[in-house]
Formats: sequence, C-alpha cells, structure tokens
Amino acid sequence: MTTTRRSLLCAAAAVPLGVLWARAARAAAAPERFVWLRNGAGEEAAIAYRAGEEYDAQALAKLRHLLRDMHAGAEGPLPPLLVDMLSVLQEQWGYTRPLIVRSGFRTQRTNASLEGAAPASLHLVGQAADLTVPGMAANDLAMGVWTLSRRMGFLGIGVYPRFVHLDIGPQRVWTRWAR
Repeated sequence: MTTTRRSLLCAAAAVPLGVLWARAARAAAAPERFVWLRNGAGEEAAIAYRAGEEYDAQALAKLRHLLRDMHAGAEGPLPPLLVDMLSVLQEQWGYTRPLIVRSGFRTQRTNASLEGAAPASLHLVGQAADLTVPGMAANDLAMGVWTLSRRMGFLGIGVYPRFVHLDIGPQRVWTRWAR
C-alpha cells in the first residue's frame, strides 16, 4: 500500500489527541516491556526496561546512552513514554529485528549543523527518534507507524525517503521526499 501525504494528514486530523494519549497509556501498562534498539554506531541493546509500572533505572541508562548525540557524545533526557512507544511499535513485528535509531537526542550544536532540522526539534529534549528497520522500506515502516499511531498514540510522524521520525510531542504528520 502506498502512503500519500494526503492520506496521512487526513487520518491525523480524524483522531482526537486525548484518545491517543489514553490508548498509549493503556498499551504501556503491560506487565513487562522489552525493546531491541541499535544505533548508527552499531551499538545494540535488547533489554527488558520495565516490569509493571516500575521502570528499570539501569536499563533506561543503557538506552539513554544508546540514543545519545553521536556527534557530541552527549547523553540527554529519555522520557519513558518514548521507550514505551518504541517497544509497542517493535512488538507489532514480533521482535524479529531491531529498530535502528538513526538519531535520538541531539545537542543544540548538532541540531543546528543538520540541514532541514527544526530549530525547536523534539530531538533536543529527547522526545524524538528517527528510525529504520532492516529489510523494511521507509513507506512500509511509515504505514506501520501510522497504524500504530492511530491505535496507541504516536503523536508526531515525519516520513522521509530513508527513515521515519516519531515523537511524543503535539500531533502532526509531514513528509519530506527526495527531489
């Protein structure tokens, strides 16, 4: 199925924000949560980061390090809700392959050096991740993210030629295709 900008924008407008947050909270309340992530440097973590309502501080510290600004070597904040969303997204494919995080937290300096990066990007506060999945086209990943968004509460979705951006900020959808 081909994802069009129009179909994403129309679908985004149809789901109230409160409904998304409630669905995300229910999904995140599962007894134990796992996530399998790999960053651009090839560092990887397949980890149980939460049991019930209790987050494992050591697991979150490992994930914070994994999602650090690779250019500056700086770790930033990592809201547990973002990790919950990544886990729920991955769960739909059965944990058969890692989510590749191309960009997690960014410092102001790194963000300013990236062409097209928003000056107030949610990457600056650790609330965003740019993802790929091995063997999956960006359009297919975008459809998976969008489907889950409607069900669970991903709020910001950006579709790019080689990755998908998701964040836990205000609800919006955009596309940026190569010219």
